[in-house]
Amino acid sequence: MTRDATLRLEDFIQAVQSQLDNAQAAMAVKARNLNLPLTFAIKDINLDLRAHVEFTDSEIRIRPAAAGEKEASVFHLVFTAITRPAIEENAISLATDPDDQPLEELGDELTTDERKRLEWAGVRTIKQFQEAEERGAVHTIGRVTNLPIDRLRKALERASTPLVQRVEPVTPAPGGDGGEPPLLRVRGRNLVRNGTFPQVRIGNRPVSILKSAPSELLLAPDDDQWAGELSLRSAPTLSTAMSFDLSAFRPGADGSTQPTPVDPLRATAPRVMGIAAVPAETRQ
Repeated sequence: MTRDATLRLEDFIQAVQSQLDNAQAAMAVKARNLNLPLTFAIKDINLDLRAHVEFTDSEIRIRPAAAGEKEASVFHLVFTAITRPAIEENAISLATDPDDQPLEELGDELTTDERKRLEWAGVRTIKQFQEAEERGAVHTIGRVTNLPIDRLRKALERASTPLVQRVEPVTPAPGGDGGEPPLLRVRGRNLVRNGTFPQVRIGNRPVSILKSAPSELLLAPDDDQWAGELSLRSAPTLSTAMSFDLSAFRPGADGSTQPTPVDPLRATAPRVMGIAAVPAETRQ
């Protein structure tokens, strides 16, 4: 590290913690190999760090002080032992939902500094951002983070815009009696807003929705709705559209009354996807 180089305070703490973990692992290996009934362990470490403090891009950065520098700040750091359950209980839960996205997905709607301010207020993912809106907490977040409410609402609108990623036929369940109606499955993001059914049209005609979730819809199309433009509106100002062609799976296309079964081993092959999805066009 050069004389004028700085590093984030959290990086320094993580580096110390990593080396303490390595020391503890080495002691465990030694005790196991030597079959020691008693050994020594590290309980607490007190560390006084003299450093110059800088604030850059909403981050605290430190530069260790040289010998004899008197104007440096002093950090009193205490490292102590903690059990894994205690860590998991007090740590910030990371997103486990594959459909949840980090705030970076908002692109230019929010600057890096604004995203940092939202993280300080506990908003780290788009889903948490949307949940804050549902609770009516946008004004509170704006006041705490000192961000304009209009800018937050504009970012929220982009985060809530629906996206259709794929349209595919539903394969009849094995062993069924053959009486199930032919269905389409729509996959994407933000397909449902505030728990209400979206408006879905194919060929400028409404289509029945049998099941809805934010990432999936189950549709019961008419015989002439297996190709064309699928439009979806989850709110008056939030809509999207996608062209698709699944006419080969239309009931009766092969002389039967059920859609042609899709081989699950080939369902994700490029050739099948070429039928299921034509490049999307999003309208707001």
